[in-house]
Amino acid sequence: MKKIILSLLLLTGLSAIKANAQMEAATKVKWDIEKDVVINMEMDNAWEIFSNNELLKKASNGYVSAIEVLDANMPISRKIVLSNGGSRVENITQNEAHNKLIAINFSDTSLPKGIKSAEYAIFIKAKDSKTAVVWRAKINGNEEAKKALIEQLTAEFDSYAVGLDKMTKKSVPAARMN
Repeated sequence: MKKIILSLLLLTGLSAIKANAQMEAATKVKWDIEKDVVINMEMDNAWEIFSNNELLKKASNGYVSAIEVLDANMPISRKIVLSNGGSRVENITQNEAHNKLIAINFSDTSLPKGIKSAEYAIFIKAKDSKTAVVWRAKINGNEEAKKALIEQLTAEFDSYAVGLDKMTKKSVPAARMN
């Protein structure tokens, strides 16, 4: 229950709501990672990529070698195998097709040493005829471990940004000249 509440607070960026002038003012969540890209793809197609493990693996641009669903019941548990040989188990705590939002936290067993919690959210939004994909991550732990995980997740998000862009490129076969 605590993780669900934390995820809700994380996703809305609010830690308190002023009601009847009795509560303190809301404070904005300070994200440890903020990655935004605009891709030349329709929003529903981008959502399909994030909803399909094979397409998501392809979109990782080689960063992820496998995605295996361990438990399909909410929260959905899945194992992410990285191309460098590492892996992690993460839980999809929110998967809202109508809002184009996915919230994910690292399983306690996959938290690196020195990290107390790690979670990230993916927001997919229409932007004219293109789509904005937004990653936000919040990590709690000691500074050294936090810095290492921020570097890892930043590299992962960057790889997805490149992979998504590659998926929008249409190749035109060369015409044979005789």
